[in-house]
Amino acid sequence: MQSLRFLPPSTESLDSAADLVISACRRAFGNNLVCVTLKGSAARGDFIRGYSDFDFHIYVKPEAMDGDRTPKAAYAIEFQRAFGHVNPEDFGVSQFQIYFLNSESYPSDWLPPIEGTYRVLWGQHSALTHDSRKEDANEIARQHLAGLADAGRSIVGRFVDKPDTRIVDIVRLLGTTLKGYMYSALVLMCESPEQAFSLDLNGMIQVMESNTGSGHFRGFFRHVNDWTEVRNDPEKARTAFAEGLEALQDIGQWFAHLN
Repeated sequence: MQSLRFLPPSTESLDSAADLVISACRRAFGNNLVCVTLKGSAARGDFIRGYSDFDFHIYVKPEAMDGDRTPKAAYAIEFQRAFGHVNPEDFGVSQFQIYFLNSESYPSDWLPPIEGTYRVLWGQHSALTHDSRKEDANEIARQHLAGLADAGRSIVGRFVDKPDTRIVDIVRLLGTTLKGYMYSALVLMCESPEQAFSLDLNGMIQVMESNTGSGHFRGFFRHVNDWTEVRNDPEKARTAFAEGLEALQDIGQWFAHLN
């Protein structure tokens, strides 16, 4: 089957975006900032122009955090003040997806960072020292997959009353959700978490298709691969949405059979 073609962001665009994020982080968090990393499609190379996002993980000292993944309000307001003028469309991305993480308490329901799946942009690499045992990864993946049906229903509920001009936002949300569940399924399908997370989107689709017998994964991402057309044509957006839902349901059926 024909592979998807990707158009990575230019080095200049990515460097400029990273500089803006780092500058805002340093202004907001000061000495509490530990590390800034780039993850996702921009780091891995399977970037879809206009559809993909820039995915940054910001590691912050616990005194500036309210829990494992939320900065205290004063820091959050200061970061938004420093970063709020940035327009993602100027960089050819859907959005800047920025996660703030406690540098000393990684979320227990997340798979730890795996070498080769992120790029350190600023700070101390030691903030990323975590174990990723197969058994732990499998348990986290199973817990995530157990919520798939509820996630699908929630997305349909958010889609149903949107005007044509807004449904692309829900298609994008569905794509993010689908990819997350694909990763969880791949952790169970592959020999190791490292193998699962080393796959680019074409590799992910190939493994998913071979295990589920479904072509809906390729169908969804083939549609959003031309994101400009999906944004400009509500019927194409609806078609992509239907394909994504089918793919999500295929994961659910595979997981139910596995159990």
